[in-house]
Amino acid sequence: MLKCLTFYIHLGYKYFMQQTNEIKISLKREYDLYTNAMAFYKNTLKEFEQKHQLSTQVLLKRFESGQLGDEADYFDWYAFAKLLAKWRKAQSAIRSAIQ
Repeated sequence: MLKCLTFYIHLGYKYFMQQTNEIKISLKREYDLYTNAMAFYKNTLKEFEQKHQLSTQVLLKRFESGQLGDEADYFDWYAFAKLLAKWRKAQSAIRSAIQ
């Protein structure tokens, strides 16, 4: 009976290791997707900065304080900046999990 118990524990351990590796592979794939999405957001923010001759940090402060107009670019720019921040935070969590 003891051998059967040991056998089942061994199978459970192998299955756990397989799941762990699959999770790491999936997280690595997610990390790569986040990297690509963040590159898109960064490029978009650069385009806004060049177009309006303003840094994203200044835009965020002015937008949040109501100092900017209602131009659609400002709303899009603000949204992209906030999305980039969220993606960075999530990517950092993924990086911690796969290291």
